[in-house]
Formats: sequence, C-alpha cells, structure tokens
Amino acid sequence: MNRALLPAVAAAVAAGTTSVTRRIAPILLESPIDLPATSVLSLYVAGGRFVSFALAYGLLLGVAYRVGRTGDGSPDGGSVALATGLVAAVAYLVATAGTLLWLGPQQGAVTAVLAVGSSVGVGVQLAVVAFAGVALGQSRRRDDPEDA
Repeated sequence: MNRALLPAVAAAVAAGTTSVTRRIAPILLESPIDLPATSVLSLYVAGGRFVSFALAYGLLLGVAYRVGRTGDGSPDGGSVALATGLVAAVAYLVATAGTLLWLGPQQGAVTAVLAVGSSVGVGVQLAVVAFAGVALGQSRRRDDPEDA
C-alpha cells in the first residue's frame, strides 16, 4: 500500500465516526433500548465529540505527519490533502446517509442538503488537517541533518 493513501484511510475512519457521533442523540432516541437519563446522554455526546477530535487531530494528523516525514518520493501536501478531503467527504456522506435512512428523516430535501453541506465541511476540515500534518512532517524532514 502506498503511504500517501494512509491519510485518506485515516480520514475515512475519522469522517465515518464523526458522522455517527454527531447523531448519537437521535440514534439513541430511535433505538429500541430504554432511554438513558439526560446526564448520561450528555456524557455520550461529549464522549463522541472527544472520539471525533482524537481521530481527526490525533490519528489523521499523526499519519499525515509520518507521510510528510518520509522522504521516499511521497507526493506533495496538496495532492494528499485533496485525496484526503474527497475520501473524508464521501465517507461522511455515506455514513450520514446510512444513519438517516435508518432513522427515517421526515424532511427529505432539507435533510439531503444539510447532509451534503456537512459532508463538504468535514471533507475540507480533514483535508486541512492532513495538509498541516504533511507540511509539518516535510518541514521537520528538511531540518533533520540525517536526511541532508
């Protein structure tokens, strides 16, 4: 597997998880299990946000940094960021569509527009994180006397 694809894989995981965690309250409300207390529901929402943060800025940034740090002809940060953003947007859209189909949205057109808009937003967010990681890794590689 090409190392330049690793940020896209990490972004797909982060985007899918973000999509589900943003809808944790409706998922719990629509599921056949007993409703948790509001304090527990708040804890679930906060935990989901932390997991999304950790995946986006921990996993994705770390993988992109390692890709930028390797000097074995890996592509520039722009192409890695573009691929990462596209994969993240598609993964988020697929996870959102699956969740919304399961939940049964009442307002189809409004829900579709919101899902596409948020998919683009997540794709851009994760592309920026990937670009920052690759750029940081490349700047550290240039400063490393072992690579010179």
